Amino acid sequence: MKRTIKVSASIMIASSVAISTVNVPLASADQAKPAATQAQTNKMTAFKGADFKTFKLSSNSYIKIKDIYFQYNSSQKRVFYTLTVHNGDNTSLNFMDYWVELHSGSGAKYPVKQLSGENKSTIVSAKTSRDFVFYSDINSSLSYSDLLFKVVKWDFSLPNYTRVIGQAKVTNYANAVPQNAYYVDTRDNHKIKTFLNAGSKFTMGDYNQIQIAFQMENQGMYEYTLPDYQFYLKTSKGLVVKLAAEKVGEPNLAAGEKAACSLRTSLKNSIDLTSSQILVTTIDSESKVEMPIGIYNIGWGQQSDFVVDEKAVAKLTIDSIPVEASIANVYNYQNGSQNEIILTTNWLNKGQEAVDLPGYKYELMTAGGTRYPISAGDTESASQLVPGVGQELVLQAAIPDKVKEGLTLLVKQPKSETNSYEYVVAAFKLSKLEEMEGVTKKSYKSDKGIYEVDIEKVERLPWGNQDILNIHVDIENIGKEYQAIPQLDAILRLNGLLINKENVQLIELNSEGIIGPKKSARYVISTKVPYTYQFNEVSVNLSDEVNEKSKQSIGLFKFDEVNDIAEVGPLDKYKIDSIGRRAAVDFMNYFLFEGKDNDMLYAEFKYTNEETRYSTLPALKAYFKTGDGQFIDAELANVKTRIKPDGSAIISVMAPVPKTFVDDGDTQLLIGEAVQDGKYSTPEGTPDSFISASAFNLPKIDNPVQDVLHDLKLEPYEFTLHKLNTMLIDVSNVKLQFNYTLFQSGAYDVNEQEKKLYFEVTNGSHSYGTSVAIEPESGEGLEVGEDNELIVPIQGTQLANMMYGGYSVSVYEEIDGYKRLLGTKKYGQFQISNK
Repeated sequence: MKRTIKVSASIMIASSVAISTVNVPLASADQAKPAATQAQTNKMTAFKGADFKTFKLSSNSYIKIKDIYFQYNSSQKRVFYTLTVHNGDNTSLNFMDYWVELHSGSGAKYPVKQLSGENKSTIVSAKTSRDFVFYSDINSSLSYSDLLFKVVKWDFSLPNYTRVIGQAKVTNYANAVPQNAYYVDTRDNHKIKTFLNAGSKFTMGDYNQIQIAFQMENQGMYEYTLPDYQFYLKTSKGLVVKLAAEKVGEPNLAAGEKAACSLRTSLKNSIDLTSSQILVTTIDSESKVEMPIGIYNIGWGQQSDFVVDEKAVAKLTIDSIPVEASIANVYNYQNGSQNEIILTTNWLNKGQEAVDLPGYKYELMTAGGTRYPISAGDTESASQLVPGVGQELVLQAAIPDKVKEGLTLLVKQPKSETNSYEYVVAAFKLSKLEEMEGVTKKSYKSDKGIYEVDIEKVERLPWGNQDILNIHVDIENIGKEYQAIPQLDAILRLNGLLINKENVQLIELNSEGIIGPKKSARYVISTKVPYTYQFNEVSVNLSDEVNEKSKQSIGLFKFDEVNDIAEVGPLDKYKIDSIGRRAAVDFMNYFLFEGKDNDMLYAEFKYTNEETRYSTLPALKAYFKTGDGQFIDAELANVKTRIKPDGSAIISVMAPVPKTFVDDGDTQLLIGEAVQDGKYSTPEGTPDSFISASAFNLPKIDNPVQDVLHDLKLEPYEFTLHKLNTMLIDVSNVKLQFNYTLFQSGAYDVNEQEKKLYFEVTNGSHSYGTSVAIEPESGEGLEVGEDNELIVPIQGTQLANMMYGGYSVSVYEEIDGYKRLLGTKKYGQFQISNK
């Protein structure tokens, strides 16, 4: 079973160097080591240990001095050494009968202290061995070759109470694990294999960032609890850098399990790191004394593990989860005296569980060490990395126009509460920047096929206090076989300003998934901008999502103008030609309805299904545009009923306008396909955008009024009043009793609109009326047929005053309280009803 362990460590450096804080992840070594490191492990040799001298106690027993290590701090120098007592005899041996003395070559004697550890017994059982650890504080100028050890036995018959068993001066002592070697620590009946990977140095201006991996493997039979490791880097000149490791929960290695500890720091690049070493220490649990347990010589690799070329993959670890980072595209635009750069990065979680992408800091660094900040867009959508699912993050930077070569993208862990100083976790060496020339059309080839990609048009449409910018992309199959439709991804800029990706919609207008030879698929790239926003250049970087893990660049497309909205005359059609949505809109009528406080513009259209199957007509959205350039949001009731081939429905578009509105024949109606949440809206939906609009040039408003109540037209009906009898019921009530004919045109297969007529009685001074629904779903109303009868009651306080003076009956079309006069006729006096 493979598990992951994380350690966080901070590097504290002397005043002459930079101070840095690092996260030191203890992870599965198979995950942490690159292929080169695996090969390195296979070629390693074993380091037998730092044994110094063996002193015989008997023919079968001995004391061995080993693991002589210096420990350094600012105030003193301390030497640690271990005595292994081996009892090969058949009776117990008491180490209390023996002692060790430490002298300098000049004769100085240093006090010796023992680390008792948890086992304070001095008895060494027969046929066993035990280690006893000692330390002494010595002169800071002493080196290993200045040390002299004596092993003595207490003998109170002698003047100094001791008898020297043996002594030895330290010469040619090798206590450091060599480069490309491993050491197996067998203390406390464990068997832990340890070694260093080749260290890496990454130059950032005046500093080198250093990274070294400390590897561990439990080759024993029992679970091993990781000590509270402390790490030091020591240069050949004596500079020491201390790493304080943060404790972790349950830091245990099961038998056969591996862990890798990544150590990082930052040093002035003037510091010579040749022959540097890593010192590993731990804290004695009883005395709390820090003691060295190993020294490792550092070998330096040719290149940093976290530094890769632009087209390569950087492997890093986030909260013990392996993650791959790569660059999909690099785009450069020269804008005056600076290069504006967009980098599209991909992040892929290679682990077994989701992990949050840290709030990394991104910089572009020149060969000379100058660093430029990078802004990262849309970090929220890329914040969580799901296993096996790639996430994209777009980066943007501006640098001087003369800087084109030797750039490196830095991904840095920034400062935080637990991280006092930032450090680089990945770096990408960029190729020379080349200015990309924008086009409006180009060929594109991928594993899916060969295509011609064309920017058909750019339209700007109104939307409240914003404008919609729609970029129409046509992708033609120029091959000879059916081909899959490229899965587009777009980066949009206006006048060089990057539009946040979360504000850009990519609408695929084809749902088939494939396109035949010489056929096309279409996309619309859509965003919204303030309606006052002005720009003179639109640029789009298009790429193809080849698979879940990679993208292929299609190219940079630029254009400097927005296409005029196509105009449609009253006798022409607005056409929708997308496969599966083909339809046509014909202009029918344009009126002004009058209201109490406002008036209402009203236009009617015939909407025809041009598909060869029953279909739901595409949802539409519309705006009126007045002659002075104002846009008025219009209400359009989309048709919900499925319609037969070549069948049609009537649709109406309306919007309130002030009473002061004057139509001079220059009003237009913009009508387009409704969009909701990045896809075509349904008739029941609430659009949040629209595309592919055309502008109907509406005729000047003409509301014809007849002086007879015959053949009054309100699509799709004609109304004729044949015989009218007006009866006064009382001083405030009359009823209109009449015969009528209501004819419905056969030009439409579907009419989902509710129509009403308003019957009004007036003498010029006072007017009263009642609304009557046409073909209501329930209740009494006007019905299609000839010579029908209907009684319409009307109330009014001045109705009795109209009895003898003559009156007029007017018929209006009514919509939501707005009325359009259809016809009016004068009559004589009322009849008096007998009730």
